[in-house]
Amino acid sequence: MRKATSESESPLGADSTLPVHGLGKTEFVVLSSLISATIAISIDTILPAFDEMSETFGLADGSASLSITMFLGALGLGMLIWGPLADAYGRKPVLWVSLGLFILGAGVSSLAGSFTVFLAGRVLWGLAAAGPRVIGLAIVRDCYAGDEMARIMSLISAVFLIVPIMAPALGEVILTLTSWRWTTGVAVLIGLVAALWLNRMNETLNPDLRQPVHVRRIIGNTRTVMTNRVTVAYTLGTTFAYAAFFPWLGSSPRIINDIYNRPGQFAALFAVNAALMAAAIIMAERLVKRQTAYWVVWRAAALATVASVGYVAVSVLFGGRPDFFVWFAMASTLTLLNAAFSPITTTLAMEPMGSIAGIASSVTGAIVFIASALLSGLTDQFIDDSVTPFGVGFLVYSLAALIAIQMAGAPKRAASLG
Repeated sequence: MRKATSESESPLGADSTLPVHGLGKTEFVVLSSLISATIAISIDTILPAFDEMSETFGLADGSASLSITMFLGALGLGMLIWGPLADAYGRKPVLWVSLGLFILGAGVSSLAGSFTVFLAGRVLWGLAAAGPRVIGLAIVRDCYAGDEMARIMSLISAVFLIVPIMAPALGEVILTLTSWRWTTGVAVLIGLVAALWLNRMNETLNPDLRQPVHVRRIIGNTRTVMTNRVTVAYTLGTTFAYAAFFPWLGSSPRIINDIYNRPGQFAALFAVNAALMAAAIIMAERLVKRQTAYWVVWRAAALATVASVGYVAVSVLFGGRPDFFVWFAMASTLTLLNAAFSPITTTLAMEPMGSIAGIASSVTGAIVFIASALLSGLTDQFIDDSVTPFGVGFLVYSLAALIAIQMAGAPKRAASLG
């Protein structure tokens, strides 16, 4: 395995004072965060516009949510496409293509004259949005390895969380100032900024390591990904971590607005929670620097499991509805502990993959996304007039994540393909 690329190394022989991507650490983290945020901006900004969208297209109650369902379905499919292309043709060219289609899809949805055309734009948009996620992770793996890769990914995740903090409020501001169509149009602007900024970054995949698009090679590389114990175990850990967290995204509006009857407070509370998660990620990054990535993820998952037991006990004691501020404090504790380890398990899954980071990111991303969405749905369907199911789901999935992390063990540096 190659060493983690430090600030003084460049495997492709570029600027000897910078990593292979050719950017300073801060600029790389911010650009990577922007690229990653294309998915969140595609979902979170549009949520406040459902009523206006329904009025424009004459939709029945609840039909506007198809804009999210169709986008997420296309996103899951798209994750299988972009990785092999990025391994074959390089990271930057394929990322530019995906961003171009991202802009096109967002533009179609913004200008759509019917809901059918709007959904067609969302499908293209979702397929394209998978590219930045898959390729962004591959770029991180190209440039870093081991604990340094985990630290960089934690920093990217912390900056990325600015989007869910700001996006719902941004959507509300857009609705106040102009048409709801700009809640989708803003993604066009974000895509353009990302595509232009990408010009400053070097290609990160060594030409000698490119993998031609051949069916047998793709099957062989996929088999390599799926038979690597460390990658599979950490992918399972990430899947269970996301399955624990996703009900916060799907059901927290219902809990806050309906169970606790606090309409109008969701955006602010969501922002507070996201800020706490960002702080937890930054703390985890600093701990990785002092300890190791495995040391951090194991303890964070263990603490999340223990905290979930406490959440369930308190919730049951108060009949499924503890005091609102008690509930919010407990839920925020669970989500911040989850945020402390889930970005790191994502990067540890990539650690052994090296030159096939693109297809590895595609395969593991598709597994994580599809499986965690299905598993989290089991929790969501039980959240009705009680907050207890949220804690039960968090307990079960955090424990499963902890077991998967234990199965993976501390990464063996010699195991990398890179």
